[in-house]
Amino acid sequence: MAEVADQSKDVAENLSSVDKTKETKTTKKQRKGIFSRMWNGLFRSRKDDFEKRLQNISKEEAAVMARMKRRTQSWRRMARNLIVFSVLLEAVAVAYAIMTTRTMDLEWKTRAVRVLPMFLLPGLTAVIYTTLGSFSRMCERKDKNTLERLREERQTKIDELKERTNYYITQQLIQAVHFSHTYLIYVAPSCLSES
Repeated sequence: MAEVADQSKDVAENLSSVDKTKETKTTKKQRKGIFSRMWNGLFRSRKDDFEKRLQNISKEEAAVMARMKRRTQSWRRMARNLIVFSVLLEAVAVAYAIMTTRTMDLEWKTRAVRVLPMFLLPGLTAVIYTTLGSFSRMCERKDKNTLERLREERQTKIDELKERTNYYITQQLIQAVHFSHTYLIYVAPSCLSES
């Protein structure tokens, strides 16, 4: 019994310490002053802009991917529910048509009106299914285009950042140094054996 009380006290202390660390983190983050913003606007390097934009692109891309996944799952669920309700309503419509048209003294027009829901429900269900399916495909195409645009923009930003930081020149220098080093390793032993 005492062990359980000690464990509950430890858990309560841990929770309170976690809350305190969260409070200190939130209080440390303060807004910058006007002078600081102006100074950063004039003299800040543009590298931060690349990083921020790349982070925003990644967040947008993740949001679009999540939205596409959510839409696919909801479309499957909606299609399944639509089919199930259609079958159930069709069964009800058939039972209604059978029950109301049993008597022989009905006119053909009355009989046709009472049987009509049995034929209209499948058509109505097909129209709803195709409409929702085309809307879902339209949204899917839009999101795929957005995703492609974001990926192209991200690649463009990465290439621009590589150009600004002389990435390609540095890579060529590293390859040249590596090639000359390997050439010396392979040539040097053969030069030593000749002399």
